[in-house]
Amino acid sequence: MSLFRKFVHQKIFNERGVTLVELLVAVGIFLAIILPLSSIYISGISLYDRTRIETDLQNETDFILSNILNTVQDASYFELPNDSFDPTRHNTLIAIFKNSLAGKSLLPPEDEGKSRDGLITYDLKLAYDTETKKQQSMLKRTFYQFPQLSSGDSQSNPNITNDSNNVWKTFKHDEGYVVGGLFTVTEHNDKLTIYLVVAPKGKSGTIRNGQKAEFTDLNDVLHELNRLQTERKSLASSDNEPLHFIRFVKTEFAVNNMKNG
Repeated sequence: MSLFRKFVHQKIFNERGVTLVELLVAVGIFLAIILPLSSIYISGISLYDRTRIETDLQNETDFILSNILNTVQDASYFELPNDSFDPTRHNTLIAIFKNSLAGKSLLPPEDEGKSRDGLITYDLKLAYDTETKKQQSMLKRTFYQFPQLSSGDSQSNPNITNDSNNVWKTFKHDEGYVVGGLFTVTEHNDKLTIYLVVAPKGKSGTIRNGQKAEFTDLNDVLHELNRLQTERKSLASSDNEPLHFIRFVKTEFAVNNMKNG
């Protein structure tokens, strides 16, 4: 009887030992398979998220450019202002477009002084005057610009009366983006060039792939560009990783309704 008990005891002990080894082997195999797959899965999610943001940026940029083009073409005529609407914003945008990460020669030095941070459209309409029984011409002037550096800043110029014939407007855009732009025209007023910067708007300060993914305003965009530029220079890095969360566009198109004189 004692021999049987000893046999059973040894059998159970051996079976438990084998089970433990098998368990450890199974866990090892499981981890060897799952860990690489998890890494690939997480990397895939990150790539998908980044691609989605880049696609949304491109779509928003296309929308803004289309809106500007329609605004200019639908006007009786247009012109650039003699001076910047907001000198501080203008200087910030020049610094942004001159940054090497925005692209070499994006804003040529000779165009800096000629650039403006908005444009003016004129709409000429005829209305019948019942008193004089004649057609009367009415001219409406609209000042278009991009959002101010701070959401609390005024969108109008104190030197210009804001009434039914002088209206201030902001170019249409999604409020979820930081947007800014400059305009230049050729010497013969036959071509309008638009410099545009668009970036996701937010306060999270999220960093993805070493780049900031959300920005509070144009100053924040400029700060990030300077940070990345300094970082790459100090490390003597050959890092040519493109900007994933700041989109720059320079486009030009012919115009025939530019105001002369």
